[in-house]
Amino acid sequence: MASKPKATPRVSGEQASLDLERPLAAGLSPSRPLSAWFHGPEGMVLLQEPSGFAGFLAGSLGTLSVEEVFAHVLSGIRSGLLAVQHGTVRRTVSFRDGQVVFATSTERWERLGAVLLRLGLLTQAQLTQALSRVTPSRRIGQVLTSEGLVSEANLYSAMTYVVREVVLSLFDLVDGSFLFIEGPAPMADVVKLPERTRELVLTGIKRAEELSRLRRRFQEDMRVEPGPEGALPGEARLFTRLGAGAPLGDVRALYEGGPYAFYTWLDEAVRGGHLVVRAPAPPPAPGPAVEGMAWELLSAEERYNLLLSLIHRALRDAGREEDLLRGFLDSPPAGLEDAFAGVTPGPDGRVDVARLGANLAGGGEAVGRALTLEAMDAIVSYALFSARNVLPPEVAERLSNTYRTLQGGLA
Repeated sequence: MASKPKATPRVSGEQASLDLERPLAAGLSPSRPLSAWFHGPEGMVLLQEPSGFAGFLAGSLGTLSVEEVFAHVLSGIRSGLLAVQHGTVRRTVSFRDGQVVFATSTERWERLGAVLLRLGLLTQAQLTQALSRVTPSRRIGQVLTSEGLVSEANLYSAMTYVVREVVLSLFDLVDGSFLFIEGPAPMADVVKLPERTRELVLTGIKRAEELSRLRRRFQEDMRVEPGPEGALPGEARLFTRLGAGAPLGDVRALYEGGPYAFYTWLDEAVRGGHLVVRAPAPPPAPGPAVEGMAWELLSAEERYNLLLSLIHRALRDAGREEDLLRGFLDSPPAGLEDAFAGVTPGPDGRVDVARLGANLAGGGEAVGRALTLEAMDAIVSYALFSARNVLPPEVAERLSNTYRTLQGGLA
């Protein structure tokens, strides 16, 4: 995840300034100084105060969800502007007495022109023509209606659709930041939505739950392939780019629309046989877990030596020094010097059990074997201790589990 842009305080004598990285400075103007709301060393909030500013609520969507922010506005019957930032995307919602009256988005598919195309009220050629005539004092809606490309009724219907979709898309977000500035309600650019804000919030919550369910069903690493029914109407270009198939994440990047629109489109396409979604191919089956090996088929000495070879292989696979037994054998612990005299590690980490047994055979066969196993346990313990310091924790833990299994088999 990209790091967030930073604001760095600079103090020089009696003056202090705040250096903003470019993403933070975008949209700010030197002619409009900011008002600082200081909260001690923890931080501050910088605001361009509108006329009639009454207060603000700011925070992270990880702390307060979108529905909680809307609840704050609804419960207080508040008027003002809510701005929500998610990555580079910014959405705003205007309220009057707790009711949504307007909304905007920087997301391309949530702009008026894209919605007019999607609703079939405009062609791409007409939109391109209209956009070429937009000026700072003449907005897209004015161009469309004054030139007879879209009727006033259709423009209002499309704008109402945009506002509703922008609001609902906020409920898809699980991270980002928000700022609600309480103040006078806007007088221009006001629409009447078909439902009250409370009902809109409930719709947004239900939509977020459905999106979560679809995301669990269709996961990013799944593969999407064309189905037997062929391309959906109007989607020939996307299906051509899909080719024989692609990971779901790549298909998401090709789709022009928000997360909810994409996953519901995918669900409908799969149900209609236009697309097939397959689970990713399982990874190659790992070799048998060392904890599950048939220890009973091996002698005690062979079990210890097998564990030494597993440690040796783990060190090799991790790119570490494999010959860590050399230090133990060069200077055995006190009392084991005679036992390991002349014993050297083999190329796979195993030790010469016959030589070890010969060194300890003086007290009889039973005593000699017991001492041999005790010496083998000492060198395995050393190898595990040393390996734990250099191997990844999960590998070291697996080897330790194997050691415990081995000891249980000897009990």
